[in-house]
Amino acid sequence: MPSRLLPLVVAAFPLAAFAGTDKTVVTQPPPASPASFCESGSLTEYFLGKDNAWDSMYDSFQQWKKDNNLPIGFGAHHWWHVDRGDRLYGDGYGVPGERGTYYYWLNVDPSLKLGGDGFVKEIGIHAQGRIRDTDDKLRAFYNDTVWTYEAYAYARTDAGTFKAGQIVEDFCIPWDNTWYEGVAYFDEYRFNPSWGVSWNNTWKSSDTFSIDTSAQYFIRGDHVSGGLVNSSAATTEGAKERNTGIVRLVPTWKLDSDTKVAWGMAGLVRGIDAPDSLGLSNTQTAWETDLTLSYKNWSIWGQYIDSHGTITPARYVSGGPSDRQNSVSTGINYKCGPLGVHVNYSKGWDHGPDGNQYIFEPGITFQLAKNVTLYTEYVKWNVTDSAGVKTKYDDGFELALVWNF
Repeated sequence: MPSRLLPLVVAAFPLAAFAGTDKTVVTQPPPASPASFCESGSLTEYFLGKDNAWDSMYDSFQQWKKDNNLPIGFGAHHWWHVDRGDRLYGDGYGVPGERGTYYYWLNVDPSLKLGGDGFVKEIGIHAQGRIRDTDDKLRAFYNDTVWTYEAYAYARTDAGTFKAGQIVEDFCIPWDNTWYEGVAYFDEYRFNPSWGVSWNNTWKSSDTFSIDTSAQYFIRGDHVSGGLVNSSAATTEGAKERNTGIVRLVPTWKLDSDTKVAWGMAGLVRGIDAPDSLGLSNTQTAWETDLTLSYKNWSIWGQYIDSHGTITPARYVSGGPSDRQNSVSTGINYKCGPLGVHVNYSKGWDHGPDGNQYIFEPGITFQLAKNVTLYTEYVKWNVTDSAGVKTKYDDGFELALVWNF
């Protein structure tokens, strides 16, 4: 879960216009500065003004793509790790087994807006391909160092958006404001694409109340996720996920102009295809609920996930064929213009056999420019297996540079 030099000097040159015998000097005004730091979209905007060279170049490139009907985007995630104390992975660009650029990505998004009053408003395709620049696969269960993350056709209609293809599962809070992520991500409940169909829509009954809804059915998993090896059936050698159904609802109340409350809930039923020798359940069931309170520049959230079924013969937490896994996650986030500060904590438990883990992750995010984000995070991740053996999965500082064009 990317390096570039940012231009730091912008020059302004006066322009002079002459008409007849009158000499009038027209001076180009300096770039407008934001009223305050918290009103800035990026550090380049705050220090150099809205019309700074870097952001203007980015805007011009986006407009050029639009004018030339070139619906592509590209970028990368660059990751550096630094051990906090005793040597764990060693300091460097990535960690052993995941050296090199975390990944580069390319988006292709052709679309067609349909005029008139028809039921279908827009049709299109979205595809994102990713590639690593070393022989290290992102996870051991990936098929290659080149893969697709999303690849689907869609139709936006009066009844919502329909998709078919490789689609990210919508089961819990989609992002926890960090780069490294927490237990839900490593258990494969977040940023996990599969092949199937989906529908989503937002029902708005008033200016103060709405409900986001989604329903998904996946024929099979795709061995692409951030989950660890032996976190799920899809990350287990010899096992596959089939016929997954997910339903999610998120009612949202806008209490006033500064305050909003969102309460999410979801259910999942998944088939597991594996040889009897692995001892897995035929079906996994899971449910989730989450609550997010947003007030001005602050947000606080909590999430609970409960899964039933033996989904791998040797869970990375307990070390055995646990038949239930549950987790709780929470976080608080403050955002002031180009600066974001977060403190996240997540804890997970395995049952039958037992084990537990926790991830503590404070961090600061800097929006360097419109298209360049810097994540600085400290991660403490400990896992205790069924025998009581504690393993340190991480105890260090993570630096991630993410850019896009």
